[in-house]
This record gives sequence, C-alpha cells and structure tokens, in this order.
Amino acid sequence: MRKMRKNEDAFTGLEAAIVLIAFVVVAAVFSYVVLGAGFFTTQKSQEVVHSGVTQAASNIVVKGEVYGISTTPGEVNKLRFDVGLAAGGLPVDIARSTLVMSTKENVSTLSYNSETTDSPGANNWSISGKSTGASDDTLLQSDETFTIYVQPPTSIPLYNRTTFNLEIKPEVGASLGIQRTIPAGVTNVTLLY
Repeated sequence: MRKMRKNEDAFTGLEAAIVLIAFVVVAAVFSYVVLGAGFFTTQKSQEVVHSGVTQAASNIVVKGEVYGISTTPGEVNKLRFDVGLAAGGLPVDIARSTLVMSTKENVSTLSYNSETTDSPGANNWSISGKSTGASDDTLLQSDETFTIYVQPPTSIPLYNRTTFNLEIKPEVGASLGIQRTIPAGVTNVTLLY
C-alpha cells in the first residue's frame, strides 16, 4: 500500500492569498478614511481662509483723487472724494460706515449727515452725489460711485503742510485708510497728495 504523505504546499499558498487580500481590504478602508478626513479638513480650512479674506479685504476703494475745498485762505474746509467697490467686492452700506479723522494732535469720529449736500456741517460727512444709474439707497454696489464730502471738526484744522488720516470703517470688512497732506499752496479746489 501506498503511504499518504501530507503535502501542505497548496494550503500555505491559499493562506498567503487570504492574508494578502485581507491586508488589501484593510488598507483600502484605511485609505478611504484618511482621504475622507483629509477632504473634510481641506474644506474646513478653505472656509476659514475665505472667511478671513472676506473680513480682511477692504471692499471700498477711492476712485480718483482727493480734493480739498477752501473758503478760507490757507485752510482746507472740506474734503471731496469718490468711493466705489473693489473688484469682486461685496456691497457695502455706506451710511452705516464710520469715518474717523485724525492728525498728530487730535482724533475725531465724524457723524453721517443723511441729507444729500456739499456742506454736511462741521464734524460731519455726507453723500452728495452718485454715479449715473446708481440706486436711490445708500448701498454701494458694483459699478456705482458715491461722491463723499467731509467737513472736519474745528478741533482738526487743515492748514498748509498738515498731514491727516481719514479712515472709513464699513460694517463688514477691513477699513480704508486715506492719508493726505495739505500742500503749501491752497486754492479754492486743491488736489491733496
């Protein structure tokens, strides 16, 4: 009779194949979990960056130049400039913005005068005009330009060679800083640099 010999070579190969398949399945599940967590983290970071850019980027820009208007020789009594939205900027309600004027000696918060006027009164500012096609509200939208008049307070006289800062702080987003110097020669309408 023949003796039966145990040959386990094929069984060992089958065990190795099962173990290999188990490792592949576990690795696939693990990579799916890691990729899902990575995608979730990336999405959250993108939201945070987008929110930060929205808060940090100034939506308002000065369109053109800043002019000083003088009714008293050697002193600028009012400021005139145009504002609009930066490219891709979100609409801003200008009436809800805060304007702060400062020099080396004084700081003053200006009040909004809701009348459409070129003379808002001391320590006030107003919207005196809007671009053609602009809506009747104070919401500054894309392709709109508002003309702003600022009348500084008596505590901040703007004489020759005076440097001042005017900061426009909208409700949302970064503020817009305007720094100008009154030139040595002041005329009725002077370009400020």
